[in-house]
Amino acid sequence: MLAQDVPPAPCGEQRDEHGRRIALSFESNTVRPVAPPADCWLVALDGSGHSLRALATAMRLATESGVNTLDLATVHHWLSTEAAETELALRGWATTAEARAHLDARGFGWRLHALMGEPAVRIVEQAAALGSRGIVIGARGLTAFDGLLMGSVAQQVLHTARGAVLVVRGSASFKE
Repeated sequence: MLAQDVPPAPCGEQRDEHGRRIALSFESNTVRPVAPPADCWLVALDGSGHSLRALATAMRLATESGVNTLDLATVHHWLSTEAAETELALRGWATTAEARAHLDARGFGWRLHALMGEPAVRIVEQAAALGSRGIVIGARGLTAFDGLLMGSVAQQVLHTARGAVLVVRGSASFKE
């Protein structure tokens, strides 16, 4: 394992009523200070090209509004108490490696929120807890029928979030 593959110590943590780790936060060292969450978009990332396309869109929105910071959220399904102690950080760090590299290369600050639970629920909760400007999420472009069968995180976020939600559709490639 390379040094860059190992997450640093988190700057924040949340545990559930059973003491299980359910959220970790990490901050970029590239840009200081990072903007307040209310000025920032929360970008949902799952490591796919679709989520990287959403990241590119969020970077444009941030730049246009004069903010050089994004909040990143990645959600992983429930882990045992023991696994959550190490795996949540490792999975969150690995899932967002490419996104963080893009942000670092372009001088953007970021806050990473590695969360555990149901993706749509946790993304909406995190945006509300931060007071985010809104949520940017990629969509795979499922048909209505496929979305009903498989479920669509983007669709669930769109219907449950109280603030702005931007669903980014298109090819699964990173384009600025």
